[in-house]
Amino acid sequence: MRILITGGAGFIGSQFVRYWLHQYPESDLVVFDKLTYAGRRENIHDLVDRIRFIQGDICVQEDVDQAIFGCDVVFNFAAESHVDRSIAEPGAFVHTNVWGTYVHG
Repeated sequence: MRILITGGAGFIGSQFVRYWLHQYPESDLVVFDKLTYAGRRENIHDLVDRIRFIQGDICVQEDVDQAIFGCDVVFNFAAESHVDRSIAEPGAFVHTNVWGTYVHG
């Protein structure tokens, strides 16, 4: 089974990746992340030999199509997450957190 983890380089997503690999070490994981202020390559640097990493945007259909190809399950952790940023730029939060989830469909 191949599993796609969106937002997998963010704090919560990367912790989930670690948990999953601990519980199911033979898993085929695809980690998909835009690598922004929240998602950082450093969060998964020690896992690069155990995952397939794809940098992309959850709001871009072509990026999602590339990442999701062949996957059986999706865990979605991709989101804008900082409250102070949501006040300053609410449109970005709606775009990523709502539209980005829709694109998965």
